[in-house]
Amino acid sequence: MTRQPAQAGRIEAGLQQLGHRIGFLPLTDFQLPEHSGALDNLVAGLHAGAWDRLLLTSPNTIRALVAHGWEPAATEQHTTIAVTGPGTARVLHNFGAVQTPWMPAHDASAAGILEQFPAGPGTLALPQGAAAGDAMRAGLVRRGWEVTHVPAYHTVDYPARSDLALLPTQSGILTPTSLNTHDVVVLTAPSAARRWATIGVTVHAVVAIGQPTRRAAYETGITLAATAASPDAAGIAAVVNTLE
Repeated sequence: MTRQPAQAGRIEAGLQQLGHRIGFLPLTDFQLPEHSGALDNLVAGLHAGAWDRLLLTSPNTIRALVAHGWEPAATEQHTTIAVTGPGTARVLHNFGAVQTPWMPAHDASAAGILEQFPAGPGTLALPQGAAAGDAMRAGLVRRGWEVTHVPAYHTVDYPARSDLALLPTQSGILTPTSLNTHDVVVLTAPSAARRWATIGVTVHAVVAIGQPTRRAAYETGITLAATAASPDAAGIAAVVNTLE
């Protein structure tokens, strides 16, 4: 898996239960912005109830906010918190949230989330990774929301600067030179696909976790053995089990 042990969750646990041996090959890392003013102002606003809703699109967004002093339990007293999936909800609760956040009932793609997200009017805070682009903000504006969009973290090549790193340093991780021709590499994000394209290591097969990652792999010339039909343990196991 091309991510860090700190990011492990139901996917890794599910694959292990299905008999697969998991290794972590972090290709990218995440670090806080060098200039923290915008993020500090966002956290202060979240504590003061400055927005009607808060949309959290990844666990790393939550980690970045918490690193700047955010307390989810304080925000949920006056602001409706929304997340894009159960993994993000789990991290939110791990950092003290009590209420159940809004999340899409089906299709957790950007288009699916926007289709299901309640319509405005209202004010909404949208902290995201700097590489996320403008699609979510623009879609929410079309649905009637007044959006405050703040970069919460940056995706960089592994490892991040130690003074700005979002995730803790962990031992037992793999490096590209650790791999061999029996290994299957699961690209877990478009950024991981772009980084893998620069690494000249031969493995048994490369699999994408979903369509955004498949597109990034295609754009960078990576030959994929398969793309998981769903970004979960069952979807990944289904394609891995078909590999010769």
